[in-house]
Amino acid sequence: MVISDYQISSVIKTYMKNMKVRAKSIERDPAGNGSQEDDVLISQEGIKRMLFGRIGEQMTEKLKKHE
Repeated sequence: MVISDYQISSVIKTYMKNMKVRAKSIERDPAGNGSQEDDVLISQEGIKRMLFGRIGEQMTEKLKKHE
């Protein structure tokens, strides 16, 4: 089964949106009643890949706007 870049980007975007919602809910309830914490460990290489991916997506969007 082949997984496209679009599918991976979609999953990452959905995850990031979900994490933003969780962060907002934690801000409203700092005691953390009823919420669980996620510990995520990302290697330096993984962080670089994510950063370059985001930069690439932003540049692609900007270039598409100017077409």
